[in-house]
Amino acid sequence: MTEQPASPSHDGRLARRILTIGAVVAAWLAFDAHLGSHRVSRARAANLRGRVRSVHRANPIRAGETVFLGDSITFDGDWEVAFSDLGARNRGIGWDTTDDLLERLDESLDGPPATVVFMIGTNDLYIGVPHAQTVRNVAHLLDRTAAAAPNARIIVQSVLPRTDRYQPLVAPLNAALSRVAVERDVEFVDHTERFAGQDGQLDPALHDDGIHPNGNGHLFLVEALRPLLDRP
Repeated sequence: MTEQPASPSHDGRLARRILTIGAVVAAWLAFDAHLGSHRVSRARAANLRGRVRSVHRANPIRAGETVFLGDSITFDGDWEVAFSDLGARNRGIGWDTTDDLLERLDESLDGPPATVVFMIGTNDLYIGVPHAQTVRNVAHLLDRTAAAAPNARIIVQSVLPRTDRYQPLVAPLNAALSRVAVERDVEFVDHTERFAGQDGQLDPALHDDGIHPNGNGHLFLVEALRPLLDRP
């Protein structure tokens, strides 16, 4: 029996399938390389992160102070001036993820502090930490803080809007963080409306690089936190 040649339509479907698979593989490799570059950048900052942490350990938290814990967004803030009346201490470290903050949490609960203010999670998005792990880590942060400083007031701030490919992940993460806070009777501050521009991304007037608040942005954070921190 003579073998029948493949029909043009069959050849066309096969070609489209190969092109589709190729496009998916190329997109995945590009995305993986993107995440890889972020992880490399974070690794290069390890010495700086270690140095900042060493300074923190050399200056323990004292009883009754207000501790701001987080990543570079917290690190950039001049909390000691903005909340000098509350004995504010800045314990932010650039590039920190929720895993990093869990690992160093105990170093910021000496004293113990009277108030602990968290903002953490945006770097988890940036380096591809699974959503469920980020939420679970924040739950552990809150539980460990409550155990170590049972009389401390705990405040969780939302992750700020972004201007990159991770922006669609911010809202579901904040919804989960809010739920975790409510379950533990912890105050949650949602900065989304205050920081989002008309397109829902981080307002251009409040940042210079798409992620980190500028001076005006940090004033907005202070204005949002002041009523909570001043409340008895």
